[in-house]
Amino acid sequence: MLTPLQIKKLSHFFNILDFDKNGSIESDDFEAIGENLAIIRDIDLDTPDYEVIMGMTKGIWNKLVPYVENEQGTQQQWLQFMTVLLDPKNLDSYKKYLHNFVTTLFKLFDINDDGYISQTEYIDLFIGMRIEVRFAPKAFRNLDTNQDGRLSAEELIKSVDQFMRSDNPNAAGNWLFGGWEESKV
Repeated sequence: MLTPLQIKKLSHFFNILDFDKNGSIESDDFEAIGENLAIIRDIDLDTPDYEVIMGMTKGIWNKLVPYVENEQGTQQQWLQFMTVLLDPKNLDSYKKYLHNFVTTLFKLFDINDDGYISQTEYIDLFIGMRIEVRFAPKAFRNLDTNQDGRLSAEELIKSVDQFMRSDNPNAAGNWLFGGWEESKV
């Protein structure tokens, strides 16, 4: 069962994924996110790099399809998907999801391929997903736990895990996608 804090954070994430703001997530939302990311990375249409980005964002959608009805996912269905994913009985599945999620984030945002996400690359995530950019510096500072000016895979795994599972309102990972406290449930 999700806690009220988890519901608030995961609802915030749902609202980010609902790119067209129509109250449901569908394939078109993930396509729009992919297109935005390609623009930010200055990748032309019909190139192999464009197809890679679109494949990754469509792959995220494809993992959700079994949990939605009529190719549209409501917020309630999203929260049900997350309830199943975060159930302690599904720890192995959750760890795979976490690893795949972080790997995808790195593939999408580690532009210079140095194994870290810089603050500039992190801001690109906010721009690409249309998250209020004003939250990016605070979020980055919170996630950069060793304060070296970049996010490692380990820091991002810890942050995503805190965002998904923590019931501590002060957990640094809560800031993964910006101002979750202001999100409507």
